[in-house]
Amino acid sequence: MQGETVALFSQMKVNFTEGLDHFRQTIFAAQTALHAPPDEILFNNLSALAQDFDIARSNGIFDPLPEEAPRESHDASRTRTIRSRLACLGYLRLDSRLPIIDPLLIHAIKKFQHDAGLTEDGWVGRQTWQALQELVGFESPLHINRWFAGNFPNSALQRAIALRLHVLGLTDTPAFDDPDKLDAGLHRLQAVTAFLHLSAQDIKPEICPATIALLFDQDLLVQGLAAELSPLPEDGDHPLFSFAASLAKVELWLAGYDVAPDGYQGKEFFKRTPIRRRGRQRMPLGQQPLLLSDDAKLFTALTTYWQDHGKEGESPGLAQRFAGEFPLFFRMIDAALRARNSLPESEKSAMIYHVVAKQPEQLEAIWQTALSLDDQIWDGMGRVFGWLHNLTRRPDGKEIVIGRNISRLVYHQAMTGYDIARQALQAFPAQLDNIFQRELQGSDPHHIMMCHDRDLDFKVFINGRGDQEKINQFIDQVTLTSRSFAATCRIIGVFVSTLSLFISQGRTGWAGLILTLLQLSDRISSLGRQLPAVPNFPTTPGANVLPRT
Repeated sequence: MQGETVALFSQMKVNFTEGLDHFRQTIFAAQTALHAPPDEILFNNLSALAQDFDIARSNGIFDPLPEEAPRESHDASRTRTIRSRLACLGYLRLDSRLPIIDPLLIHAIKKFQHDAGLTEDGWVGRQTWQALQELVGFESPLHINRWFAGNFPNSALQRAIALRLHVLGLTDTPAFDDPDKLDAGLHRLQAVTAFLHLSAQDIKPEICPATIALLFDQDLLVQGLAAELSPLPEDGDHPLFSFAASLAKVELWLAGYDVAPDGYQGKEFFKRTPIRRRGRQRMPLGQQPLLLSDDAKLFTALTTYWQDHGKEGESPGLAQRFAGEFPLFFRMIDAALRARNSLPESEKSAMIYHVVAKQPEQLEAIWQTALSLDDQIWDGMGRVFGWLHNLTRRPDGKEIVIGRNISRLVYHQAMTGYDIARQALQAFPAQLDNIFQRELQGSDPHHIMMCHDRDLDFKVFINGRGDQEKINQFIDQVTLTSRSFAATCRIIGVFVSTLSLFISQGRTGWAGLILTLLQLSDRISSLGRQLPAVPNFPTTPGANVLPRT
């Protein structure tokens, strides 16, 4: 399927030096039209940019989550990720990996939405996607109160609990309908967390908010395994070892290594058969150290990980001795997490921008790689930022090679920026129309009114006999609307000016758009949280024009 994704992308024949034709033409036209009114120039620029955003989407360069039911999906990566996650939760019997929306997938989406307390419409928008991120992803925080009614979890969370216990090596099945195995997994979780001192009080081996919040706190689990643990349990069957191996799989997968987060298979570890040596007493089998089998996927991924971190000669031994030395591995992961948490958003954007700006000719390869990774695009970005931060500070000064992880970061960061800029372009016409109304929406002469004259001098009239609660609600709404409009204007302003600058410097086409998104991603991401929810772009490019006011 990965090959099919790359093939589909190649068939599009996207040339990243081309594109943005409408916006580029309006920029050059504005330079020659010296006496054109500023509002006309703005109108032309934004209308052209909206058309180019549509073309970028139809060409498959960007494919954000829909705001309304899609007739078909062009986002093979996200569709396969949705299908995979629903299969993991048991809503699909098998994961066909097909990048299409078919009746089976629609039925599974509706069942998940029902269990998750969402609108049962059969398509994945922002709310359904976020729910899947929380329940199946590893970096999205679980908003525990949203999934519990008192001490009772909803059905979607119950499935996710069974899946998480399995992925972390605490059960041998992700099945959610086996109460005995679920209970056994929760008792193993209690044993592990007690050994690691992850909670001030021992957690209860039951499905309650405190226990489940800890189960889904990936960063906290890493911190626990990174602590000094001496001595380790003598019993090789202690759940700590299967838990550590399974958590290592998760972390390596999040970091881009070729290993699946599929729990503990029961064959990863072994003990050497004791051999009597002349003059030495044979060590009993029970005291032999646990070793990681060299034919396990985890062994290969760990070996590569240690090689990437400067331990070339030691890497096979470090991988094989994982059971006895896993705190060293998790201390490396924890250090990357701390590096991520200390990074300001501006530095994250700068790191990615500078890597790509030096090698813009790599953009096509970056997109091909990213679109072949499926669910690895949508999880683990925080860890990859920590990895890149540490990589840029290596003393050897080697040039960073653009591979899987850089491709993930570039695509994810650019996609996020595109989605926010697109929302701002969508919101602007309606917001502008609202501002130019003689009376602001919600004005009521019985309580409070806000209006303006032709010069946009706003006046507020408060009825002394009005309902104070309704007056306060109106004030809050006007404040929220004003902040949202200000955020929209700032996003559009900085985006248009930066993109225009890139074009004037010769960085045109889709490459110029992507570089603009990467450079501005931190600034527009913070503003994007203030944008309103708006309808989707019109489906026909010709409809994407802004109304003249």
